[in-house]
Amino acid sequence: MNLPKMVRIEQRFDVSHISDMAGETRRLIDQSRLLRKIKKGDRVAVGVGSRGITGQVEVVRTICTLLKGIGTNPFIFPAMGSHGGGTSEGQEQVLHSLGISPDSVGVEIKSEATGVHIGESEEGIPVYVDQNALNADHVILINRIKPHTKFKGPVESGILKMLSVGMGKVAGATILHRQAVKSGFPEVIHLVAQKVVEILPFLFGIGIIEGPEKKIHSLSLLTKETLSEEEKLLEKAKQIMTRIPFDEFDLLIVDEIGKDISGTGMDTNVTGRNRDILGDFCIHPKIHRIFVRDLSEKTGGNANGIGLADFTTRRLVDKIDFKTTYTNSLTAMSPEKAAVPVTLANDREAIAAALDSIGISDGREAKIVRIKNTSELAQLHISETLLPALPGVKGGNIEITSQPEPMIFDTARNLQTESVPQD
Repeated sequence: MNLPKMVRIEQRFDVSHISDMAGETRRLIDQSRLLRKIKKGDRVAVGVGSRGITGQVEVVRTICTLLKGIGTNPFIFPAMGSHGGGTSEGQEQVLHSLGISPDSVGVEIKSEATGVHIGESEEGIPVYVDQNALNADHVILINRIKPHTKFKGPVESGILKMLSVGMGKVAGATILHRQAVKSGFPEVIHLVAQKVVEILPFLFGIGIIEGPEKKIHSLSLLTKETLSEEEKLLEKAKQIMTRIPFDEFDLLIVDEIGKDISGTGMDTNVTGRNRDILGDFCIHPKIHRIFVRDLSEKTGGNANGIGLADFTTRRLVDKIDFKTTYTNSLTAMSPEKAAVPVTLANDREAIAAALDSIGISDGREAKIVRIKNTSELAQLHISETLLPALPGVKGGNIEITSQPEPMIFDTARNLQTESVPQD
């Protein structure tokens, strides 16, 4: 099958961001005066999730340095539900893969995957929390606030979700996902988080909003009394979120997916596609076929989200850690997201099969978009067949930065990765 020539484009976004991460973190904490509530010698549990967030290491290190500076005993604990295969060792390994280690942040990591039952929510939902956090004198959480890939509501990914799901470990995360099928995620998150902050000495959470190019746009400090402000922060995150600039096209080629990129490997808010017990739906954009080429290095074999693709490669499937992937997808009540799609020997075969499956006999007519992953959308490749749609793209700020060129395959018939350059 012939294929269309590809053109490199760059999307211009508002790239305002925090340049001094440590300084902004210190400013927020100093302004809150919350460290005055901590006594010398207190144990402070600092919860960190499983997402790759630019600048997160510096935020964590700054908080730990401030805590040590006033004579407390801070430590890091994983607040990531069932991720890392649902084991203590696996979750600590996830933190290491994100650059968070005793050497990088200056404190020890206490990883325990078994949650402790602390009671029930108002509607009788069993609530679990991390043992080390429960035994601490104070708890601080750090998480990204963004649209979720599984559900929509007033709050989605953020501090409240970390309080309810992340801190619940495997047992708590499993129970919450089961209950959410009946009651809906937003309601369950609120109920469980409310119980957690009643029992645990929650001091504050740092909510991170990412802007384009994975740079941190803003930091916000939320206390027990101001957690409701997360709703406004979510709306802010939605407004600055980057997207693919087309309403409909034939094939999306994704170079890599992974848990470090999105909870579902590739962000459903970008691909517009989801399969879940809560409903199978397609939103903007409408993409006829999705081909995923490989797993990210930092995902550690977790291929959750591969079930949202139509085609993949043998090299990706050979890298899957099925135990980790299945633990994650089953805990989230989403076995669909772990289902392996049609698997081909190489990229060339996968692309041809994808186009043939939607009735395209002459691939030169296909409308194709290729991205590195769903979190890096400033630079992407589009087929020249999509060029006529560019002037009508709302918001503008798009520049064509190359001449049309054929897709380049190596001797194994795989796309050359460097053909989608990232600065």
